Amino acid sequence: MMWHQRDILATMGIDIWIPNHSVRVQQTQPSSLWRDQALPEVMVELPQNQIEVPAFSPPDIREIDSTLTQFVETEKESRHQNTQVVSIEPLEAVPQAAIQIEAFELQAISSASCLIVVDASTLSESQVELWLNIQRAIPTEYHELKWPFPLAEMQDGRGASSYVQGFIDGMGVDKDLIALGEIPHLQQADLHQLASLQEMLDQPILKKRLWQFMQKSLNTRMTDE
Repeated sequence: MMWHQRDILATMGIDIWIPNHSVRVQQTQPSSLWRDQALPEVMVELPQNQIEVPAFSPPDIREIDSTLTQFVETEKESRHQNTQVVSIEPLEAVPQAAIQIEAFELQAISSASCLIVVDASTLSESQVELWLNIQRAIPTEYHELKWPFPLAEMQDGRGASSYVQGFIDGMGVDKDLIALGEIPHLQQADLHQLASLQEMLDQPILKKRLWQFMQKSLNTRMTDE
């Protein structure tokens, strides 16, 4: 009977046949590591009387609205202070009263080597004649300055010195400056002050000194060239 069953199984393609009653089944437990094992859940049950649920209170809408309003006002004020332009009113200049000085007149002759200046404010006839003779002695150009200046805004006496200095500097570049007597409001370091016209009239020898000085200045200029 068994062989007959084997032949049938062989015909069906089954080479080995084992009866059901002879099969020993060994059941094995799959090995598991400690890391693959889940920790047991610990359930702690608290008594219902120990659980306190905080009571829910609705927010105070008025308090929130007041806080937001205060915050917005503070921000607006802060931005306004940061962007506010500080306007400083300009200081008003206190006008100073013009200094009044006596009128004066300067006359000058300019040659190639020197510039001769005289105070012509109060010249007598004899002084004017002597001054004209000096002008005829050598080829010169005539210049004059009168104070006060014609413009009303330039009649302050504080500007007289600058006015005179500009008059001299405009003609005396690279020239010897000779003053016949004192010249009002002239502050010049390299100034050669000789005798006045009246002193030359009183002491004719002083005319010679002026002529010698003019010749020396001319000769020095020719030597330098």
